[in-house]
Amino acid sequence: MLQPTTDTEQEWLRQLKLGKQDALQSIFKQYYKYLLVTACNITGDQVIAKDLVQDVFFEIWKKRERLTIESSLKAYLRKAVANRSLNYLKAQKRFDWGDDHFDAQTPTNELSAQKQLETNDLQHLINQTIDKLPPKCKAIFALSRFEKFSHKEIASQLDISTKTIENQITKALKVIRAAVEQYNKLVVLIWCFL
Repeated sequence: MLQPTTDTEQEWLRQLKLGKQDALQSIFKQYYKYLLVTACNITGDQVIAKDLVQDVFFEIWKKRERLTIESSLKAYLRKAVANRSLNYLKAQKRFDWGDDHFDAQTPTNELSAQKQLETNDLQHLINQTIDKLPPKCKAIFALSRFEKFSHKEIASQLDISTKTIENQITKALKVIRAAVEQYNKLVVLIWCFL
């Protein structure tokens, strides 16, 4: 799909300020799927993501007369959805990663039953460790590792410095690494007593 030019976005915004619903529909058609992926990757829940994206579009319609966007419309919407998703996570005080983020690299039929159990345990441990990270740290880690956003993109989206992004990712990796090391020591200890 062809990306709209800045002129197109400006025209949509001009029409939006005049109360033209067609402009909102054009913006929605252009960016909805993109924003849904962003919200879903941050929240981990497609139903919640749909609600959050729709909330952003509703807010834009409500504030249309006084809406001022200095960046591109796409960047503005992405930041709005990311912030709304982070606020949702803070309000829920939870972060559900599910088991699909850390799938084993080796097919199940090639692993022994013991190795598969260890792999599952390790995946569960990593998910639990990520779940215990502070909400902002979890969101930054998700945007970096699962969404594959650059540090600059995340900083722009969340309106924080790239140094903060680096610090949060380093913090997350340090916590995960410590948990995995502790797990490995426990596994070695168990094997010594068998």
